[in-house]
Amino acid sequence: MELPVVSNRKVMDNSASLQLEIRPDLKWFAGHFPGHPILPGVVQIAWAVHFSRQSFAYGPDVCSLEQIKFKRPIGPGRHITLLLVRHSADNAVNFEYRDEQTSFASGMLKFSIPI
Repeated sequence: MELPVVSNRKVMDNSASLQLEIRPDLKWFAGHFPGHPILPGVVQIAWAVHFSRQSFAYGPDVCSLEQIKFKRPIGPGRHITLLLVRHSADNAVNFEYRDEQTSFASGMLKFSIPI
């Protein structure tokens, strides 16, 4: 999977904050949409899963996606923050893509088990 550049990462017990550089040359922008490229929602979810697993040692299986909201499109060349908050009792992680002014997308991932 092609990932964004992570320019800064802070991981604590139950939260993580990753500064992401959304490079214009990411393959995900090709053809989505010509003349007005945006980062597909499925890629945003895949990245949230990847970085949640990496930050909190969850296994590979996500058993549900909940409260998924795509509020604003993410275009190429953006610098955004991915915020992750773990709820260990539920094996769940809330995620939000945002910058200082805008929340782009958010939701909850429920993992089957931690590793």
